[in-house]
Amino acid sequence: MKLTVIFLLLHLLHHIACEKSYVVTNEQLDAFEGDSESLVSFDTLRTIGEERALNGSFSFLGDMNNDDFKVSVELYSSPKSDGDYKRIVFDVPPTNICDCFKKFYVQFVQPSVREGDITNFPLVDEDSCPIPQGEFFIKKLIFNIEDWPDQVPRGLVKAIITFWNDGNNVGGLIVVVRIEDRDS
Repeated sequence: MKLTVIFLLLHLLHHIACEKSYVVTNEQLDAFEGDSESLVSFDTLRTIGEERALNGSFSFLGDMNNDDFKVSVELYSSPKSDGDYKRIVFDVPPTNICDCFKKFYVQFVQPSVREGDITNFPLVDEDSCPIPQGEFFIKKLIFNIEDWPDQVPRGLVKAIITFWNDGNNVGGLIVVVRIEDRDS
């Protein structure tokens, strides 16, 4: 009996320690076009349903190689969720696209998708370059935050994701998520 109680306590402590202290809710998605041409399109992505899942499609109008294409991410926080955003220091400066996908897409998005189920975008691995041309769907994506950092700002967090070709903005996406402490 004592062994069973100890096992149950250890099991509960493991789950408490592993569970994130926050929850993330998709709030808003806004696509934007490039300055002179658009080589990426996120126009049909939306949040849907009570669970605020991401749904729709996006397209890359050409293969995106590491030599010509970069991605940058600017991050802003509104701790009071009132839309008064301040820039935070965790930006991603313009980074070669394949390197960026291998590091950031793999950590923050890929754990939430299963190829062919939630998206038809190919899984990203060490050999994923160039990022392929095509139209890709996303169905009812809810972020799996298990591998996200433990310390994230609470409130609204806005990410401006910009794609670059030879130094020119070729389109992107603004993502706003709400991060709140998990109910005890």
